[in-house]
Amino acid sequence: MQLPKLTPLQSRFAASFAASLLLLILYLAFSNPHFAYAENADTITHDDHNHPLILDRFLEDEIRYQDEQDAATDRARTYEPEFPSMGRSILGRAPAPSTVQLANNIPAVMSIAPADTQCFIFPQTALDQPPSLVTQALPPNRVEIVTGHAIDDHDMGYTGSELRRRQRSDHLLYLTLSVCGQPSSAISNPKGPPPPLELYISQAMNDECPGPNFAGQQGWLTADGGFTNYTNPTSGDSYFTVSAPQAQGFNGNYTYELTASIDAPFTYYEELPGLFFVDSDQNSSFFMTNNLTTSNSSTQQDEWMQTGAPFTMFMHDANDVMITGLLRSYCGLNTSAQIRTMADVEVGMTTIAGGLPKQQYYVKGLNKTTSYHAVMALPSNYTQTGVGMPGGGGVVWQDILMTTKTGKNLYSASLLHASSLRSVDPNCQLIYNLSFCDTVNYAVPANPTNNSFASMVKLAAFYDNYTSQNFNYFAYSLEQIPCNTTAEAQYSLATNCSNCYNAYKQWLCAVTIPRCMDFSSTEPYLQARNVNQSFIDGSPFPVGDPTFSEANKSVMYLNSSRVRRIDQIIQPGPYKELLPCIGLCYDLVQNCPAALGFACPLAGKGQNYSYGYVTNNSLTCNIPGAIWGVNGASGYGPSIVSVWLGLSLAIVVSMTGA
Repeated sequence: MQLPKLTPLQSRFAASFAASLLLLILYLAFSNPHFAYAENADTITHDDHNHPLILDRFLEDEIRYQDEQDAATDRARTYEPEFPSMGRSILGRAPAPSTVQLANNIPAVMSIAPADTQCFIFPQTALDQPPSLVTQALPPNRVEIVTGHAIDDHDMGYTGSELRRRQRSDHLLYLTLSVCGQPSSAISNPKGPPPPLELYISQAMNDECPGPNFAGQQGWLTADGGFTNYTNPTSGDSYFTVSAPQAQGFNGNYTYELTASIDAPFTYYEELPGLFFVDSDQNSSFFMTNNLTTSNSSTQQDEWMQTGAPFTMFMHDANDVMITGLLRSYCGLNTSAQIRTMADVEVGMTTIAGGLPKQQYYVKGLNKTTSYHAVMALPSNYTQTGVGMPGGGGVVWQDILMTTKTGKNLYSASLLHASSLRSVDPNCQLIYNLSFCDTVNYAVPANPTNNSFASMVKLAAFYDNYTSQNFNYFAYSLEQIPCNTTAEAQYSLATNCSNCYNAYKQWLCAVTIPRCMDFSSTEPYLQARNVNQSFIDGSPFPVGDPTFSEANKSVMYLNSSRVRRIDQIIQPGPYKELLPCIGLCYDLVQNCPAALGFACPLAGKGQNYSYGYVTNNSLTCNIPGAIWGVNGASGYGPSIVSVWLGLSLAIVVSMTGA
């Protein structure tokens, strides 16, 4: 078939159009190198939650590097050719020869000299591992935050803006640095511990060993108290550097554990006290946790009571300032604390002070008149501890300070007409675990020279049995009251015999088992007792002390104990008593029948030396079983471990997909 003949004008137009089309094709081909792969390209839509916008511009280099590395890995995972003309940006970057590669939940145990640095990498390939499947070591806890806010992304470790890659979700990376040992002081009385280790973090491919001399985008943390942690989303290689500062005046190296995890923090520090100090004598002390659960479920409470006291504790002399460099580190305390095993600690579970499960500690082997750091800890937040387990490195709570009783009542030489200080032996001994007065866990009047009550068990039995016998007399009287009758026929519409029973028991334990304090204490709310008795070691009464005046020796509430049987059987020397709170007496009168004849002494007519008063929510009077918390706060609040348990429980749920 003969083609139609074009006019000269049509021929010129066709030639121009063909040339333009060819130029357009060439332009598109060279200006967009991905054009040839268009049919395999992923469609990006901002409404799709799988393709969010990249917010961190300074990490665009990391995304570009990851894309290149993924492509190279897909082509050959075990083969990496070496071409002199090609840089590492094409083949994928390799860590520096001195860089230590971290593995999931495997701590790198290192030693570092002052003024030295050590570099680490947590590779992108470790992010693709399946999460570890673990179960919670402790019973579930109702998720509550003692600071009043609910758990949100911040509590789960999300800090700053989130970086997400196309076709790949980011992973949360948990990094923890725990100092296990530190240089020793070159002098006998250092002013503080050596300066803390520093941790530098980077995800930039040109910053494989971040540190103080690098000016790029990187994070910087200090291991104050021997611990620091970092939690952030990541999608590629992460680089870390541990830097030891100059430590003038100290000898030796730092030792530490650096651990990366995609599951949960390997170690953890909770910035809330875990312990409440209850009382002490000269050589022992008693602590309790707060409520371990706030649930009203009897099943959950029983589970906690059957855990076998899972929490441990550490104690160290507060005069040794070196320990402050390790107070937040589980491995540091486990290595250096003076009390770090349970050999001198008796533990158990209890429900006193509110009826909810708590753990109690009776610590022996302490020094008199000594302040201690006391730290609650948990070896692991899951069923297994140690290397390879999420959370296997332990949990540490904020420390509290406590001081043992003096054990000696010191008076100046001028008062004693002696050439040196004289001392008086102790009269107070700590008791706990009583059968009847089960809320008593404090120091009571004692006599260390009375061999019949030399042990804590025998002394506790004396007080408990005597109180129980007196309670039986009251119980016989209460049986004469028509308790098991209709509400209209009872003695009160506002209360009942059960409330009277409990109120009398609480009051009786408080007044029959006095709370003993050092005689040398000058607190105005303490009441001197037994001033007619000689000091146990035979020391003379201090001259000029009005407490021992002849007039006072004839005053009954000064010259004897509250309970005569204590002076007859135990025979303590002079001591001071923390008086029962007046509210115990008021509670007794309000809840018991008027026919029993209970009444409280009036102010100015015996009340001031028989009962004490709560002042500013601090320990100025005695209520058996009450836990007076740190800084004067009462221990009846929500669970002290709620924050941590809620966090770790949420982590377990996310790992198991429940």
